[in-house]
Amino acid sequence: MLAVKSLEVYYGDFRAVAEINLKLRPGILAALIGPNGSGKSTLLKAIAGVLDYSGSVMIDGAEVRELGPWERVKYVTYVPATIASGADITVGDLLLSSEGIDLKLLEVHVNMFDLGGLLGRKIWEVSTGELGRALIARGLSRPSKVYLLDEPLSHIDLRYQIRALKYLRELVRKGRLVIIASNQLSPLLSFADHVIVIKSGRILKSGATKEVVNSALIEELYGVKAEVVRYGNLIDVVPVDEVETKLISR
Repeated sequence: MLAVKSLEVYYGDFRAVAEINLKLRPGILAALIGPNGSGKSTLLKAIAGVLDYSGSVMIDGAEVRELGPWERVKYVTYVPATIASGADITVGDLLLSSEGIDLKLLEVHVNMFDLGGLLGRKIWEVSTGELGRALIARGLSRPSKVYLLDEPLSHIDLRYQIRALKYLRELVRKGRLVIIASNQLSPLLSFADHVIVIKSGRILKSGATKEVVNSALIEELYGVKAEVVRYGNLIDVVPVDEVETKLISR
């Protein structure tokens, strides 16, 4: 069980997230959605213990900030959207550059994301999408209870988006908790059981995907008119136009 209570994170005097209260059980794939700057990445990093926070983040009764790096791996893994690509390391070095990597899992993920031919190349020599696949493979090779993925779909091909989401659903069926922060709502919402909606650092809504996601919500979050198309278990968000706003002349 993930239990977040009265969570707040400050950058200097700026409060990035405020009074976050959230409870999620294992066996859920949750989509964390909201506009740029709403606090999605900050929230994930705080839950992962990467950022200092006030309040409480408990995973199966353990307070995350009290765990050492090696112990924390057993509880939670954070997968960043990207890293600085100027570092003079190979993709293979990158895959091994984290605490708690399970080498058997890593081999599985190298094959799953077709990284074998990239292992000897410098990370600045591969595409953004290839680097993204490597980061996902590395993160999922840490056997944790909770996986937090920050914009994992933004750069990778559709084939790998589907492959990653299907695999994450398998992890969920095995009792893991997965939270994916993304502004790429399709195909994510078709795989998500739960949606957490954040805006201006606060959670607006949290609940079952089919109950939470609708055209009015998309308009409120992103300022666009959109059609939410449902077909069986599939959910697609089709943006139609910007919401009209009055321009202020100076």
